[in-house]
Amino acid sequence: MKLKSQISILLVFTIVFGYSQSESTEIKKLDINTELDHFAARVVGDKIYFSHNLTTKRGRAIKDKYDGFIYTMYEAPLSEDGEIKDAQPVTKTELGRFNMSAATFSKDGRFMYFTTNQLGKGTNKLKGIETYNLQIRRAEYVEGKGWTNFETLPFCEPDHNYAHPALSPDGSTLYFIADVKGTKGKSDLYKVSVTDHSTYGEVTSLGETINSSRTEIFPFVSADNKLYFSSNRRGGKGGIDIYVYDLNSTDSEQVPISLEAPINSRGDDFSFFLNDDLTTGYLSSRRLKGEGGDDLYYFEKF
Repeated sequence: MKLKSQISILLVFTIVFGYSQSESTEIKKLDINTELDHFAARVVGDKIYFSHNLTTKRGRAIKDKYDGFIYTMYEAPLSEDGEIKDAQPVTKTELGRFNMSAATFSKDGRFMYFTTNQLGKGTNKLKGIETYNLQIRRAEYVEGKGWTNFETLPFCEPDHNYAHPALSPDGSTLYFIADVKGTKGKSDLYKVSVTDHSTYGEVTSLGETINSSRTEIFPFVSADNKLYFSSNRRGGKGGIDIYVYDLNSTDSEQVPISLEAPINSRGDDFSFFLNDDLTTGYLSSRRLKGEGGDDLYYFEKF
């Protein structure tokens, strides 16, 4: 994933008592990785979904007219060792070469929220040109049809980017990133309430404690209600690091904590996912000894 791109006593206290990562965490690079991009793995029931380049029949990555890669969603049966085998593009009723990546799913697997492009042109504030900015769409899975009933979320405005949706464990809140007015950095973390996967509340920033003056991307909320996200904020271990913030905490002094190695590396680490067992999961990385693109890693003993 290309990104245009005095620890205090209190902070130390928060690290020790607010969050603890196992020193025995193990991580492995998956066999599915190639020089192309594989990222944003999510487990839903007995399946795993992930994002990958849309390719030609010869396996070459397809680009849009702006020379950017086009992505699509793949699915595969879940395996015991974390490997992803027999992956196939998801079946959808809306065909065509449109971006479909970085998704989140309802617990029953019926609804999917994913990152794609606006259907109409908007303004690129950084470049001063018209472009198709990112948006979040919702789709419904219908047996025999695949993913259908695609709808753009009502708060997605053409002149701004909205991406990387993540549902809370109870499905009542959708977290995402955006660059709307008032954003502190290049992109900030936001949330919105969700009712029956059909109506949405008011978009709310997660605030200056979580958001930085840099870039926040790829939020994820674990079963124990901890928010994981990636950022290139100052003080990290690499280019982009994975951070954790306890949403259940009542500590007004709490700050996001960078995860330790081997989860974070000196490279870019992002798109963290933790299974409900809270010990195994997936992340994406551009670390040393990778395959050249965004690689998927499986971890256990977290």
